Amino acid sequence: MLRIYADTREKQSGVPDILKELGAIVFLQQLSVGDYVVGDNVAVERKNVFDLMNSVFDKRFFDQLERLKEAYSKAFILVEGNLETAKAITARWKLFNSALITAITDFQIGILFSIDKRETAEILISIAKRYQNKDSSKGPISLHDKPKFETLDQMQLYVVQSLPQVGGKTAIRLLTEFSTIKNICNATVSDLEKATKSRKKAELLYKIFNTEFSPNNEKKSSSLIDFVEK
Repeated sequence: MLRIYADTREKQSGVPDILKELGAIVFLQQLSVGDYVVGDNVAVERKNVFDLMNSVFDKRFFDQLERLKEAYSKAFILVEGNLETAKAITARWKLFNSALITAITDFQIGILFSIDKRETAEILISIAKRYQNKDSSKGPISLHDKPKFETLDQMQLYVVQSLPQVGGKTAIRLLTEFSTIKNICNATVSDLEKATKSRKKAELLYKIFNTEFSPNNEKKSSSLIDFVEK
């Protein structure tokens, strides 16, 4: 029986339910990297066309590529929907081709395409069959969420890299610049911007470090229109 781990946020997409219809055992779990784990060391990040557009425009896409590559030896980006939609919305649609080429050439991450959620589920099943059938054993699938650490610096990198929009390279820059996690948390927006090379990323980190926790805090993010109109 095929086993697939799905990030809890994917439940609302309906894809996990379709996977169950297709005969897979689906475990919903909060994943720190990727949307689906379909085999040992094999992860898939699902993006509909609008997700892809937003993540490319605000540079999150490349951090996600970095994190996927560092966490899993085999990773895929599964683009769901019609890319012609991008051409109809913005003249900057060629950025998506460049971003996908970067994923393939610089990160060795595979690119897959599906028309809708059902085809997405069918592709996930196909990948799971390929990689799970390779192993005669039925051992547990590693989710790579909490790796074993040998040194303190590995623990520090893991903590910083777990922050939103912070990949491995950015985490190293932050720790090199500020020396300790405490100093990163106490840094100004300007200092964070110098280390991350991104004003948006610096402002987000500053808010995370300095905003009082409240379950009722509303998330505010830029819309697709905001990116298109820039």
